[in-house]
Amino acid sequence: MTRLAELPLKRLPQFSTDGDPAPIRWHKIWINTLIRRTGIGLYGLMWLSFAKGALLTALIGWLIR
Repeated sequence: MTRLAELPLKRLPQFSTDGDPAPIRWHKIWINTLIRRTGIGLYGLMWLSFAKGALLTALIGWLIR
């Protein structure tokens, strides 16, 4: 008898959206989608968020100057 392959699926933490206001729910859904598509963990997501904030701050500072 042929045996089916066992696929190890990675469990990814997700943010709950129950009872959140619409803008916060939209943001959490976007983050959950990003986590699922890239497979990035929460630690990596925090670094990505830090880099994005630093880059945007530098860009705004450069534009204002």
